Amino acid sequence: MQPIDHAHLSRLDLNLLVAFDALMRERHVTRAAHRVGLGQPAMSHHLARLRELLGDELFTRAPTGVVPTPHAQALAEPVRNALACLQAVLTQRPFDPATQERHFRVSLSDGLESSLVPPLLALVAEQAPGVTLSLSPLQEARGLAMLDDGSLDLLVGPPMEQAPHHKLRLFCAGGYLVVFDPSVVRVDTQLSMEDFLAIPHVRVSRRADSSDAVDDALAKLRLRRRVAVQTTHALSVPHLLRGARLLGLLPRRSALASAKAFGLSVSPPPLALTADSIVMRWHASRDSDPGHRWLREAMFLAATSSGEDNTATRVAARTPPPPKRSRQKVAMGLTGEPVPPSMARGATLRRKS
Repeated sequence: MQPIDHAHLSRLDLNLLVAFDALMRERHVTRAAHRVGLGQPAMSHHLARLRELLGDELFTRAPTGVVPTPHAQALAEPVRNALACLQAVLTQRPFDPATQERHFRVSLSDGLESSLVPPLLALVAEQAPGVTLSLSPLQEARGLAMLDDGSLDLLVGPPMEQAPHHKLRLFCAGGYLVVFDPSVVRVDTQLSMEDFLAIPHVRVSRRADSSDAVDDALAKLRLRRRVAVQTTHALSVPHLLRGARLLGLLPRRSALASAKAFGLSVSPPPLALTADSIVMRWHASRDSDPGHRWLREAMFLAATSSGEDNTATRVAARTPPPPKRSRQKVAMGLTGEPVPPSMARGATLRRKS
């Protein structure tokens, strides 16, 4: 860590940095003054002092307000992070999950919401009855910015490019499973490539060309599948599969949760599919927040201790066996096992006995 130059920093009024951040957010002197709780003349005075201190114009006039200079843009993120860290240190309080109330905002995919949140809610009900959650769809383009501006506490999804002030923790590996209704789709529990290509699919895709990871993998083999239905909503897939001669591919966690809830069967896909690991991200200013730390450990425990393997075995066991085939049956295998707690940083929560 770089040594602190106390003599130099003593010349800096913290209120100037607060004013700078407000100006960067509002891009308007009057609105920034209102945000900070100052009059417009006082905000203009702060801006003049900042210009003198930093030797740059910082903001130039525009028809709609002010526009930051390149130097101001370069300072914006470090200043905001410094203020956020300082605020977290000054406002930090001990967190007792059994007695305190706290609200968290989490962004994750609909598939993770259906498979990960139920065990998380069970843990919250048991250990932290005062904790409430707001869940929002995963926004890869905006998610990190929402962590930065404080409108989001936790971002859960596949790895993506991030800044140094974003913290990350891996808590389970990815993977896909084929899902189907065994009362209609009569196939081996180890699905063959022949059946995989012959039976129509439900495809989940948000790409402009409507393809997905399955199509990419098949294209490398110069193969194509039959797509009967396409949707952008993974949560609708189990509804579409019930009573239909269709196959659907879902991320492992979503597939197992859907199989349990809808009486479906699962099988490993008959081809290799690249799947991202699942990580959670948060802003560095929240890293030492006791309440936020509790949330992260609760999320990790929900992901790694939900007993999904046993669930998958029970679902497969109670579904009707397919008709006899000429080829040998193969026991169902599961891919993408959760990362064990020993491979992750930090301690995990333990359920009460």
